[in-house]
Amino acid sequence: MRDAKKIDKYIYHQLYARSKGNQFKNKRVLLETIHDMKAEKHKEKLLQEQAEARKGRARARLARKAERQAKKEAEASQ
Repeated sequence: MRDAKKIDKYIYHQLYARSKGNQFKNKRVLLETIHDMKAEKHKEKLLQEQAEARKGRARARLARKAERQAKKEAEASQ
């Protein structure tokens, strides 16, 4: 699976160490663990992307608010 680029080197290292420690009874259990780890990693990636989008929208909102405030102050000083 590592050669086929289905798992990255970090997951491979974790699973290799666990398999040497006799963590997995058979290949099916190992594959289930791989699927679970990949799903968790994908979920974390999605959450991170959502957080970045949320932060971007917040930055844009603050920028618009600051622009409106500056415009209001400029009109008030004239």
